[in-house]
Amino acid sequence: MKAEKTDRRVKYTKLHLKESLIKLMQTNHISKISVKMLCEDADINRSTFYAHYSNPYELLRQLEQEVITEFGNYLNKQDMTEHSDSTVEVMKKLLEYAAKNIDLFRVLLSENGDSEFNRYIMTLAQEQIILSLRSDQSLDQRTSEYLQCFVTTGALKILQKWIQDGIVESPQQMAELISKLLSKGVSYFFSRYD
Repeated sequence: MKAEKTDRRVKYTKLHLKESLIKLMQTNHISKISVKMLCEDADINRSTFYAHYSNPYELLRQLEQEVITEFGNYLNKQDMTEHSDSTVEVMKKLLEYAAKNIDLFRVLLSENGDSEFNRYIMTLAQEQIILSLRSDQSLDQRTSEYLQCFVTTGALKILQKWIQDGIVESPQQMAELISKLLSKGVSYFFSRYD
């Protein structure tokens, strides 16, 4: 019974620290956030913070890892080798997750965040894209690598803009847009007006 009570307190403390970090990162770069600032905002003492984390960067890394794990779980559940309705559905779920956690994504993808997170997300997406591009035997290795970079960077920038603009379009609309760009390219949009 006592261990259960302790576990709940630990979860509660970590949750408050994560919420405080997100709040502070809305106006401060991670490098400017101190343990003192986090403790004051979360209303905990420094020894409690140090019982769980060695510094704010460690807290940020844990938060980022949770997001990456969730994204990975969504991606691994679906076959990304074809641009079909299932691809749109996977993207929609990922975008819904981002929309539900908008404050978190807004800071993680902003200039106040850690650029490593963007690289992690891009690497995760590239792993899925590599599988689909490698199945296309007409692409040589170098072309495949360039295409992976182009696709993942573009999709990440779309995600950043969508979140920073306040999620104007629905996750479904954005998933369809990204899927069209991935499968048909930019020329699809211009050919509609010819």
